[in-house]
Amino acid sequence: DERRFSDLRGMTLNNAIADPSYLRQCVGYDLFAKAGVVAPRCNFATVRVNGELLGLYVHLENLDKPFLKEHFADNDGNLYEGAISDFRDGWDATFQKKTNKSDPDRSDIAALVAALETDDAGLVAALEPLIDLDGFLTFWAMESLLMHIDGYGGNTNNFYMYADPDTGRFHFIPWGIDMILFDYPQQDGTPKIVFAEGVLTRRLYQLPETQNRFFARQRELLGA
Repeated sequence: DERRFSDLRGMTLNNAIADPSYLRQCVGYDLFAKAGVVAPRCNFATVRVNGELLGLYVHLENLDKPFLKEHFADNDGNLYEGAISDFRDGWDATFQKKTNKSDPDRSDIAALVAALETDDAGLVAALEPLIDLDGFLTFWAMESLLMHIDGYGGNTNNFYMYADPDTGRFHFIPWGIDMILFDYPQQDGTPKIVFAEGVLTRRLYQLPETQNRFFARQRELLGA
C-alpha cells in the first residue's frame, strides 16, 4: 500500500480489444479535458512480464485518491464507479465505492434519487445543490458528441462520480471510452447526437430549459 511509482499507486493497462487503432481512449480523454471535464491522463505502454513481450497497451491513470488530489481541494469525499448503475430507487448498491469503502452511508446517492422524483417545475432547483449541473451538461454533451454509447447517457455504464466535500456536489468523470467514435443507431425518442438512457439525462432532456442548455453546450464545444 505504501509503494509508489512516479507518485502513482497503480496504473491501468487496457488491451484496446474494441479499438484496433488504440487511439480512441487517449483522443477521447484529451477532448473531455479540453472541454473542462475532469478526466484521467492517457498514454501508451509496451508491456513485458519476466522478459516476455506482451505488446502495446493503452495506459490510463487510475481514478483514486491521488487522482482526486490533483483535481479537487479535498480528496476525502465519496468516489463511486457506475457500472450499469442509475439513480433509481433500490439501485444504490449498483454504485461501487472506491473511497471510504468501510462507510456504508450512501445518503448522497439517495438524495440525488429523491431529487430526480421532483416535478419539472422544481427539478433544476432540486438538482443544483447535489450535482455540478453545468459541469454535468458538459460531460453529457461530450459523451454524446463522441458517441460514447457505453457511457452514462448511452447505457448507464462506465462512469465515475465524486462527491466533493467542499461543495457537497457530484462531479461526473468519464471512463471506459474505448468504444467511442463509432456510428451507432439513433436511440429511441432522441436525435442521434443525444444519448439520454439514464434517469438524469432523460429528465434533463425532457425539460426545455436544460435541453436548450445541453444543445447550447454542444454548439459551444463544436465551435459553432
